[in-house]
Amino acid sequence: MGKIKVYGTEVMPGEKKIVTVPVTKDLGVDIRIKAHVLAGKYEGPTLLILSMLHGEEWFSALIIRELVKRLKLDELKGNIIAIPVANTSAFNSGTRCVMDNSDEPDANRAFGGKFMWLTNQITRTIEEEFFSVSDFLIDYHIGSWGSTMADIGYGADYKDPKMSEISKGMALAYQFPMIHAMTLFEGVHSKKDRTSMGCAAVKHNIPGIVPEIGGLGFGEAIENQWIEDNMNGLFGNLKYLGMIDGEPDYCDEYLFIGDYWRTSPKNAGYVELKIGLDRQCEKIEKGEHLADVVDPETFEILEEIRSPGEGVLFYTCRNFMSRPGGWTFGIADIQNSKWVKKEDLNLNKFSNFQP
Repeated sequence: MGKIKVYGTEVMPGEKKIVTVPVTKDLGVDIRIKAHVLAGKYEGPTLLILSMLHGEEWFSALIIRELVKRLKLDELKGNIIAIPVANTSAFNSGTRCVMDNSDEPDANRAFGGKFMWLTNQITRTIEEEFFSVSDFLIDYHIGSWGSTMADIGYGADYKDPKMSEISKGMALAYQFPMIHAMTLFEGVHSKKDRTSMGCAAVKHNIPGIVPEIGGLGFGEAIENQWIEDNMNGLFGNLKYLGMIDGEPDYCDEYLFIGDYWRTSPKNAGYVELKIGLDRQCEKIEKGEHLADVVDPETFEILEEIRSPGEGVLFYTCRNFMSRPGGWTFGIADIQNSKWVKKEDLNLNKFSNFQP
């Protein structure tokens, strides 16, 4: 049956419990992780869902809330461990990283750390208590206030090609057309086993994906739609992994993102857009004027943000106040990205789990 034990707490088939795992004690506050453990009625794998390793990315907690509300445990094969707030320290300060004097303030760059920094203790707890009992990983990294993402990342360079195949299958089953082939171990953006995805792969043979659909500060209507997009993706993954019955509703076409440009402001200021949210997932011309950065004191234009090349916009922002390097635009280089039709992909349902 779907029985599972997390941190000494046994959850029986068809039950759901919140399990609190202590991490450490900070000045005036306890650091801990609360996990929603959902035990299915039937045997199957365990899917770990992480949210908010970065403390200001709280939109994904709403996705987990909806999943817990909607999921029918009497239809679930296996178990789900869902963590809305993985990094309570950064969440408490409303910041991406932990606000201490450590050498590793970013929790998603601190896996495998041997010291007693808060991030090292948080990620060690995730690894020891949650990776150790999981088979698959979904780690959410969705836009903070003022920015919105639009891609699903998968591990393209796992050492075991089978893990890359499973990860790619999970990404396709998320039923969103923008797919980012992440290089976890090679290339300019790799952080090797210091990230959740890298650590889960190297030490625990867990394939996973990083969904990035949604953001904050764009209004209730579009944000509710982003929650529905993520619900479709989650249930698509449960179908792909054989954890619930049915087949994912795959997209007719996917853009596989290769190289991309992160087009961020050099100067702090008010980012005033020249394009709208309707351009997300659409073509951007080389040199196209995307936004101005306005000095909030003198109102002069400090710089223009323009696209460095022809591509497809997959993350963007609203008008907001940004610091240097802020999350503004991500543009997939069309020369190194490719649209692929559904019929040209291997969309076989994952069936390797043997209970």
